[in-house]
Amino acid sequence: MSLKRDYVGEIEDLRDRTGPTEWDNGITKLLFLCTQTEKLEKEGVELAYFPVAIVAAIETYFRWEIRRLIDSGDERYVNSLRVEETPLRISHDLLVAVHGERVTIGELVAYSVRLSNLELICKTMGQLLQADFLVLVKEARDPELRRQQGENAPAIIQSASDTLARVKRTFELRHIICHEAHLNNPVRLDEVKELCSACYEFARASKYAIAYHENPNAPLTLDEAYHAASERVQRLDTNIQAVEKRILSTINPDMQKAFDAMQTAWRLFVQKEADFNASHHMNGNRGALYDKMASESLYKARLAHLAKYAEKW
Repeated sequence: MSLKRDYVGEIEDLRDRTGPTEWDNGITKLLFLCTQTEKLEKEGVELAYFPVAIVAAIETYFRWEIRRLIDSGDERYVNSLRVEETPLRISHDLLVAVHGERVTIGELVAYSVRLSNLELICKTMGQLLQADFLVLVKEARDPELRRQQGENAPAIIQSASDTLARVKRTFELRHIICHEAHLNNPVRLDEVKELCSACYEFARASKYAIAYHENPNAPLTLDEAYHAASERVQRLDTNIQAVEKRILSTINPDMQKAFDAMQTAWRLFVQKEADFNASHHMNGNRGALYDKMASESLYKARLAHLAKYAEKW
């Protein structure tokens, strides 16, 4: 009799080991591995473990993207990958965990989908993005160069056939190394360097491809991101003020005073939390941006809450 898996507990353990889910450490790990392999000069049995680490980093990156896109709330991605299509089995405990916000739908889907080879990655990402993922990757360009040169900007992947063949080879080697008791070293130094470079190139092209598909006009600099977030907060504030007026027009004077006091206290809370996120200790030189991001999150939640009041009254 097989033991029942605790997916929620496994995801919580994974969070503890890997840090905040807002941060993708997969591509960072690939860059680190590329730097390390370039320094290697001698053949050795330890080379066999680089493909294992490379594939782990690739899977980490794509699981992060899957979670991020599904949990973004964007309708283009919310229903593309469905929980019932994964190995997960809906249970009472699982529903309670989602209801209690122990885990998100994005985490459950990202954790449970199979990404054990290039074909599965392309199939999963293609379904999520509703596009041919390999085409997106082959056409990916550095966003700053694309802005300057348009479609004349060079593609990240110069030779798709070579790069993709090496990515496939890396997955094959990972399987051999993990599941076979090889007597001879299955990989040589020059191949390790090629494989690591190709996998980093593929992941980097994937990141740019997904970002461009998500929003071709996304801000590229910290200053642009700050102004875009400021505009979103301003629109939310305008919407909140409109709902406030609707509510105030339907309640008696005593309730109006209580409502005004409640909203004043809420706005003070938003400002204090934004100030906390803007501190250098919390977010360094990105503090001003995180100030707006914190406000945006709280404004969205408040707008939904006020809409319920407006419906009631």
